[in-house]
Amino acid sequence: MGEVLAARNEYRAQNWFLVIQECRASGLTNREFCRQRGIPEKKFYYWLRKLRTQALEAAPPQLVQISPEAVREDMLQIHFRGAELLLPGNIDLDAVVAILRSIQSV
Repeated sequence: MGEVLAARNEYRAQNWFLVIQECRASGLTNREFCRQRGIPEKKFYYWLRKLRTQALEAAPPQLVQISPEAVREDMLQIHFRGAELLLPGNIDLDAVVAILRSIQSV
């Protein structure tokens, strides 16, 4: 019985992943997308949070060593979840940690 539940949960996760991708590609706000598709917003956000949590657990953020040639002078460049964050090189490291934690919790 556990295998059936696991398969069902995987199927649902895949479906919701596709729905969320469709929402992102639509250019609509989450609210408008849900309204047009007849999807309860609470359910949309539940699955969004669940899939993000699963993704973080599967591949937590890692520090990657880069070569000096790849670094712009006086700039800190961070790539995370397909986004790029470019910060001044003299930024306070505590601020960087706070930014990364806030991004991770979204």
